[in-house]
Amino acid sequence: MAAGVASSMAQANVYSLNIVGYANVPNPVGYTFQTTPFQVTTAVTNGANEILPANTGQYDGDSLLIWSGSSWNSYYLFSGSPSGFSDVGGNPIGAPILNAGLGYLYFNGQAASNNITYIGQVRTGTNVVSIPATPEFAAIGSPAPLAGGVTSVLQFTNTAGALDGDNILTVIRDVAGDVTGFNSTSFFSGSPTGFADIGGNTVPEPQIAVGQGFFFDNVNSTAVSWKQVLTP
Repeated sequence: MAAGVASSMAQANVYSLNIVGYANVPNPVGYTFQTTPFQVTTAVTNGANEILPANTGQYDGDSLLIWSGSSWNSYYLFSGSPSGFSDVGGNPIGAPILNAGLGYLYFNGQAASNNITYIGQVRTGTNVVSIPATPEFAAIGSPAPLAGGVTSVLQFTNTAGALDGDNILTVIRDVAGDVTGFNSTSFFSGSPTGFADIGGNTVPEPQIAVGQGFFFDNVNSTAVSWKQVLTP
């Protein structure tokens, strides 16, 4: 990997040989905003049953929540289902599709924190996450295993101030680890960091971990193409 890419991956407990590797994504009790940071070359549909670790019953009671644009759709991990997933009533349903760049909530219903281990191939070349003009909120994540500043490392650039006023929303946790809301940071080309709070005051660039999902608040209602270029 290029030096910058290798460095950002190493900082986030990511291990890679050439362009194949894995990432241990912290999975505390309760909700975590995640994304799949690798391409699973054996996946046929990109279903969660092909991307998440095999569930032989140890993850039963956990669930994935997929953002519809206005609400969350829930899929419960259930080893007794042919797809590995059920609805809230325990009826088998198809596995949710976890395409590159999609952010989703993972609910850890177990009694203890663990890690979700994502395994696959690093998506090199140009990766594009397409964000529609509407609805306003899109759940997204980096399609590559990068950690660091959303612009400086993840390459979500605000060219010519086109994203000014749009926001990055990351999960807030209290001291007990419970999710209490979202921290909103605005793109602002007039700021030294490129970001500001709701009052226009300069704030640090949002930092994103490997496998971390987040909301993009599309205040401008303009279609956005987030492009990442990785050269091995």
